[in-house]
Order: sequence, then structure tokens, then C-alpha cells
Amino acid sequence: MDRHTVLGFALVALLAVTAGCSAEGSLRMEPVDDEGLADEASNDLADQRPGRDSDVVIRSIQNGSATAVDDRPPVDEELPFRYQGRFYDVSYTEAGTEPGYGTGIEMDYNASSVEGEVVDYEELPAVDREALEYMLTRTDMDEDLLEPGYDFGTGTTYTGADAESSVLVSTQEYDAVRYEGETYPIRVESESETLTVYRYESTLVAESAGEYGQQLREDYEFELSDLSDAEREVVDGALNDTNYIEDSDNEGFASLVERFRARDPVEGTDYRGSYVVRYDGQLYWAEMDYGSYVDEDESEGRETPPEETPPPE
Repeated sequence: MDRHTVLGFALVALLAVTAGCSAEGSLRMEPVDDEGLADEASNDLADQRPGRDSDVVIRSIQNGSATAVDDRPPVDEELPFRYQGRFYDVSYTEAGTEPGYGTGIEMDYNASSVEGEVVDYEELPAVDREALEYMLTRTDMDEDLLEPGYDFGTGTTYTGADAESSVLVSTQEYDAVRYEGETYPIRVESESETLTVYRYESTLVAESAGEYGQQLREDYEFELSDLSDAEREVVDGALNDTNYIEDSDNEGFASLVERFRARDPVEGTDYRGSYVVRYDGQLYWAEMDYGSYVDEDESEGRETPPEETPPPE
């Protein structure tokens, strides 16, 4: 069982907040030193979903390699991971297939009554506790948004071995789970699915944040100089905060997009990039969303453009 995809009322709330507002592009420039640069240009294991997402990274770093079984790569990151002060690239290759189950689990957080068989969370097999952990330990629940019925759904996968030890897949034996004194109805649906075996390998990138930051400067740093007044206005508006560009004919931003895209990003797509920039003597981690300022003909067939950048209210 691997990556969880969580859907629910929080997504609906987010869409409601951002609906009707968009920007044509954006730029954010965060001042950094070498250690701060290394932090920006790497992944924190704490940001990975609990369970095999983080476990496969740790195992690949500790052992040099690790395997995971899922319907898609549980970890697919371009930037290195920070682990015990060092920095590691973690990559994967496909190494075969095996049968398993695609599974959807829904949970009701405010049920007025509970029917059917109830099981304590601690009594569940480990694979089922892992599947429910994130849903039961969320700290960002807004009770005002809860409605009758199932509030959240999580999509995950079970290997054949997982399913043999599970009491939720492929047959649901319990209708609700009791956790810290509260009882939550659950609904589980699963179907047979061919899963992919992924082999992960790790490579040491740097022994310390200082070493990694120096590497980044040597490989990617460029200086923003000889700026026009229009360019400088955009850059100054992006220092320590995101400067959202509201119109599609901002000459300063258009010129900066050309400057940035002529350089190699630390990570990027056809529509956005992260850069190491020096401006007025200060080093910055710069994140640019090109938005409508990128020529779609240049990227045709290579990537689907993202939604426009939502500015704050």
C-alpha cells in the first residue's frame, strides 16, 4: 500500500476561495545564504505522506536501493532529499508488475449514529492502520464545513500480500473505526489491479547544506543587472513576497521572463522555474511562474499548461 490521494471538502473550500481570481504570471524572490539555498532546493522527508512514501526514501538512502509497489511512483521528486544533514538524489526505474488492488476509502467525521461492526484503530492490521492514519490524524479539519455523509475519501493501493492481512480489502469486515474515543463510519471499495514494481536508488549529492548550496551557486547562479525601470519595479515588488502580475502586457515582467528562461533553472517546466539569482549584491532563491507570457507554440505537445496563478484575496 502506497501513495494516498486525499480528496474532500477542503478541496471544495480551496476552489471556492480561489474561484474567479487569477494572475497572468508571478515572481517571488527569497533572500538566502548557502544553507538557505540548500533548504529551498531540496525536499524534506516530513513533507512526504506517512508510510511508504517516506519509507521508500529512507530505505533507499540507508541501503542504497529499495522497492515499492503501486499504480504510480510513490515518490517522484526532481530535487534531492535532506536526510541527517546530507543530501541525496532518489530516482527510480520500473522493475516489473504484480497483482494487487486499487482501493477507495471514505470516512464520515460527524455521524450522528453508527451502525454495523466497529473496530478499534489499534486492533487493525498494520496495512489498514497505514491506510487510515492520515485521515484520522488530520489537524486542519474545519467542522463548520462538515456535512451529513462521508466527508473525505482516500485512494490507495494494496499488494496481494497486503490484502491477505487486511480486514478492509478485498472484503470489508468492519463498518466503522474507533479512534481516540470517537467512532467514524468508513466505506471501502476495491477492485483488482495490476501494480508496478518500482526500484529506487539513492546517490549522495552533498555532505552538508553548505556544500550543496555552494554547488548550486556554481552551477546555476546568475546576476540580475542593468535592469530597466519596468524590470526593477517587478523585481523590487517580488522581494520577500510574491509579486502577482495582473495584466498580460507588463513589459517589465515580459522582459524578465526572457532573461530567466535564457538561464538554467534548478528545477522547472515549460511554464515555471526556480532559479538562483544575485540582485544588488544579495543572493536569492527565485520562483517564476511565466503564466500567459510563455508562447504556447513553444511548448505544444510537451506539457499541459497549469492553471493560472491565483493571487491572494
